[in-house]
Amino acid sequence: MRVIVDPFYSELGSRVVVFGGFDLLPLDFKLFPDGEFYVRVPSDVAGSNVAIIVGCMPFQQSDCFLRGVFLTSTLKDLGVKKVILVYPYLPYSRQDKRFLPGECVSARVFVNSLLSAGADVVVTIDVHSPDVFSSLGSRFVNISSLPVWRDYLKNNFVDGFFLIAPDEGRLEVVSKLAKLVGVPYTAFKKVRDLKSGKITSLEPVNADELNRLSKNNKTAIIFDDIISTGGTVSNVVKLLRKYFNGEVVALFTHGLFLPGSIQKLISAGVDRIVSTDTVKNSFAEVSVASLIADFIRRDIT
Repeated sequence: MRVIVDPFYSELGSRVVVFGGFDLLPLDFKLFPDGEFYVRVPSDVAGSNVAIIVGCMPFQQSDCFLRGVFLTSTLKDLGVKKVILVYPYLPYSRQDKRFLPGECVSARVFVNSLLSAGADVVVTIDVHSPDVFSSLGSRFVNISSLPVWRDYLKNNFVDGFFLIAPDEGRLEVVSKLAKLVGVPYTAFKKVRDLKSGKITSLEPVNADELNRLSKNNKTAIIFDDIISTGGTVSNVVKLLRKYFNGEVVALFTHGLFLPGSIQKLISAGVDRIVSTDTVKNSFAEVSVASLIADFIRRDIT
């Protein structure tokens, strides 16, 4: 298997290559003075299978989309048999429905454009709403990060901790992780204004259960799929601190960490922040490289 690694975020792609024992394809890449991309694949790739690992970062989502399109289209034009296009973090995925008339459902448009460019399968980690892409069948693959989080928790927390879902939308995922690790869990829920539907506050799903867990454990671990501005989790932590005085840890699959987000978490009472390396960030203690490498191996064999 041959792999192209996005030059804008080579660390994760390189880990995938090493972990999977794949062949790294050389890539000629540069930026013109006006900001346009130049891409060249100098190797003979006709008839081969190639995976592309594209790295996306805040404020560069549109650029990483173009790099994926350019590389995919070029490889297909050069005769590549199969292109596996991997976006560990999938940009534009949070606009997954039409909230107001006339809105672009960018999550679907993004992935459909990649497939139209020639990708045989688009792969990501912990996409915000997997059901949005169900009509694509095997052409879209969402890999769960739970196996690497299970290992991280088992290796770093012996006992005396419980998991928290920041809202009811994360409850199913958090419950699965809790079962894998063998610890209790609870959740918070959003309170909405009955007339406007706007979120007005947060509250525990079960205040008595949260009280009990807070008394019987030393560490509370909040698990969310993405941190952008930090508003959701920081609000959860502020409320949690009314019940719990122990260590609070915040786990995120996709660590965007926009300006001000880290300060919000710390000010709210978070003691430790941990993220995966789907996005380049300073808190990436957990790598998804093994998950991506395993999928590529299975898909080709």
